[in-house]
Amino acid sequence: MKKQTGFTLIEIMIALVLGLIVLSATIGIYISTVKGSTDTINSARLNHDLESVMSLMVNDLRRAGYWGGAKEGVDSSTNPFTIGTANIQSPSASCILYTYDGGSGVTSGVNHDSSGLVDADEYYGFQLTGGAVTMRTTGTTTANCADGNWETMTIDSGGQSINITTLTFTIAYKCLNVSTALSYDSTCAQVATAGNLVTGEKASESRQFNIVLTGQLANDATVTKTLTGTVKVRNDRIFTQ
Repeated sequence: MKKQTGFTLIEIMIALVLGLIVLSATIGIYISTVKGSTDTINSARLNHDLESVMSLMVNDLRRAGYWGGAKEGVDSSTNPFTIGTANIQSPSASCILYTYDGGSGVTSGVNHDSSGLVDADEYYGFQLTGGAVTMRTTGTTTANCADGNWETMTIDSGGQSINITTLTFTIAYKCLNVSTALSYDSTCAQVATAGNLVTGEKASESRQFNIVLTGQLANDATVTKTLTGTVKVRNDRIFTQ
């Protein structure tokens, strides 16, 4: 009968070391997989939330200058939503103010479609405030981003707060009264300076916005996303020079 000697201490230690190496590698792969999946989910949620905010801004800004009183026979240059501070304003790169006819139609008992008045709750806007996008629900007749009531747009990514780091609005005006001497990108002010738009003449100007929105997870700055959007306002500004 052959005598069984078993394993030596060195063999046992080598086996334990090899086992620990295999176990460590397995745990490392598992942790890496979980982290990768979490980052992918967080990135997808951040992208979804930012796209929702961008979509809201683009769709609402596109309505700027809408006037329920516009109809055949009405002078479009009297549109109250394109005159003075009711016209599109951008007091700063991170704030945009605008108006459009919300349908209430009455200011102090008078129909604004005929009086040229705009209701306080028809002054809208977006701006970057303390790491969040805020929306103006009511406003004033001043082109001041500090005026009016602003509400923080709820941006939440699966229970994780989002920090908005960048929100910029760039406006491009294009005068439709362009002569052959000027480029299509000229503004009506440039056309007037060139002498091709005189006092009392009707002018039409298109408006376009370029928006840049950047956000990141508040508890993980490595998960970040930047979106860009372009808005062509449907209602051109018609005015008398």
